[in-house]
Amino acid sequence: MLLNGIHLLPDRSGALVWPARQLLAVADPIDAPQDRAAPALATEAVRRLSALARQRRPRSIVWLGRPLTEWEAALPLREHRELQRLIESHEFHWVTDQLELAPLTFRLQPGPSVLKGGEVVARPNPLARCDGGLWPAFVIDGRRLALPAFGPRLTGTEVMTPAFLSAFRRPFQALMLVHGKVVTRPRARLESPP
Repeated sequence: MLLNGIHLLPDRSGALVWPARQLLAVADPIDAPQDRAAPALATEAVRRLSALARQRRPRSIVWLGRPLTEWEAALPLREHRELQRLIESHEFHWVTDQLELAPLTFRLQPGPSVLKGGEVVARPNPLARCDGGLWPAFVIDGRRLALPAFGPRLTGTEVMTPAFLSAFRRPFQALMLVHGKVVTRPRARLESPP
C-alpha cells in the first residue's frame, strides 16, 4: 500500500507495518470498555501483540485507542508481565487523539477533509462485504488509511454505509482479511449491507 508516498504493509492480524520506520500500528479492538468481555479482549490483545512483535521485531509500536495499561489490574499475571516487557523494550505510543510521524499522521478519528493527506485512522474500523462474506479490512484511498480492529473480532462499520463513505469520498480499495489471507478489492466490487 502507498500512503502519501510511504510504503506500508497490511498484516493478517490487522496490524499495519511501516518497514522503513520499523513500526507496527494497531487499532484497539475493544470498542465498548464497559463490555463484560473487555478484560478478556485486553488479555487476548496482549498475547497477539506480543506474538506479532516477536515475529516483526518493530522498534516502535503505535496503539490507536484506549491504552492497554488501563486493563493491567484485570490482566492475568503472565499477560501483565508481557505487557510491561513490550512497553519497556519498544518505543510505545498510546494514541487517544493523534500522533504525527511525518509524513504520516496517526489519528483515532478521521480529521477534517482539508488535511493534506497521509492519515492513518483507527475509527471507524472497516468491515467490507464481498462475495456474500463480511470481513475486517484495511481501506485506503491514497490519502487516508483506515485500520481494522486488531485481532479476530468482527466489529466495526461496513465500508459501503454513509457513515463510512463520508470519510472516503475518493475511489478506494479494501484489503480484506479473509481466512488468513489479504484479498484486495476496489470499491466497485464491494457489496452494500443487506
